[in-house]
Amino acid sequence: MYSLERNTPRCRIFWLDGKKFKTNLFLLFFELPLRRETATKTALLAEVLREGSKAYPDARRIATAAEEMYGALWDISIVKKGEKQLLVFSLETAKAVDTEESIGFLKALSSEPLVDHLGFPEAVVNRRKEIMARKLAALKDDKQDYARRRCLQEAAKGTPLEISADGYEEDLDEIDGKTLYDYYCKIVEHAPVKIFFCGDEGEKRKLTVFRKIFQGGEPLESLREVEQSTRQEPVFVRENTPMEQARLLLAFDTKAEWGKRSYGTMLVLNQLFGGDPDSLLFQNLRERDGLCYDIKSFSYPLTGLLFVQTGINVQDAKKSAKGILHELEKLGQDVVEEKKLEQAKTALLRQYRTIADQPWAMADFSVEQVLGEGERGLEPFLRRIRNVTAEEVSRMANKAVLKAIYLLSGQEVAKDEGK
Repeated sequence: MYSLERNTPRCRIFWLDGKKFKTNLFLLFFELPLRRETATKTALLAEVLREGSKAYPDARRIATAAEEMYGALWDISIVKKGEKQLLVFSLETAKAVDTEESIGFLKALSSEPLVDHLGFPEAVVNRRKEIMARKLAALKDDKQDYARRRCLQEAAKGTPLEISADGYEEDLDEIDGKTLYDYYCKIVEHAPVKIFFCGDEGEKRKLTVFRKIFQGGEPLESLREVEQSTRQEPVFVRENTPMEQARLLLAFDTKAEWGKRSYGTMLVLNQLFGGDPDSLLFQNLRERDGLCYDIKSFSYPLTGLLFVQTGINVQDAKKSAKGILHELEKLGQDVVEEKKLEQAKTALLRQYRTIADQPWAMADFSVEQVLGEGERGLEPFLRRIRNVTAEEVSRMANKAVLKAIYLLSGQEVAKDEGK
């Protein structure tokens, strides 16, 4: 699906064949380890860099430049991929836009920031700290997403996975324009850079300009991976918040590894367990037993973690958790019927084949392959799914380890309250 076009110790450039699409897609990102002491700085950097650069010193001029490129879509964002925190610069333009103009726009945003004699302007930093603080506070408003985040934190205690790539509100006060600019300089000079271009093959050579911009050698200590320790015993956590429906999540470690045969097995296991309307959890806990309003299992990218999330009445939490564990146990004891196995694999293959028709999906899938050092391309990935056996699914279900049970529920309200 992708090819490695240009390679230096720091800057790697990848090309995705986009000749059938009407747009060109550019992704440039700095690859950083998730660390508690730097996560908030990196997240704030994305906010501050959106404010402008030397070439486009304010948001209005950035918007004007994008409009002049036939309404190009751009963003600077933070993405969490496994144990990595990515500082991403993205740009999607019509093919009528000159590639060199697009590259110049990306270059300005990523490597030519707006600074004063001390660093990032304090007015800009303070304004963006306020915006970021509001965004972090608002994360709790989406109860489903908040519950997923909290369950991941508990399941991944002692590893970089528990760290929030969006940062922490309590860390913002310690950051000023100078310290943030010093941190930015370390990233630009030392962090690994990866660039993905989805467009016509004849244009890809123009991206080699980034090799000259991002030169350098070994990452600094603050940009290296850190040692980790994983908690062995499962944990139960309950939180209360005003809400009508409780959210129950269970996290399992399947021991699957990205880029290995086991990862394909986990995807098939997930499909059979709770990833499909015909899955065991949906058919048995929701349809047959009526224990939940909704239920679904899902895997976490680049890891062997498998989650089950369900909406329940709080009084059904214990019974629902037991039911989920029972269904996984049954999957581990009984060999899956061949017909159901083939249906699960067919559904997965159909889902992944649509990636080739969407430039953003192609890029996202390829980024995960590069970060996980897995197969090069979609077909080897699909082949692993096709080769999964019923015995492999049962073995994985049998060996899956419960890591966390997380319950988010509303406070109990007295019947006569408000009277």
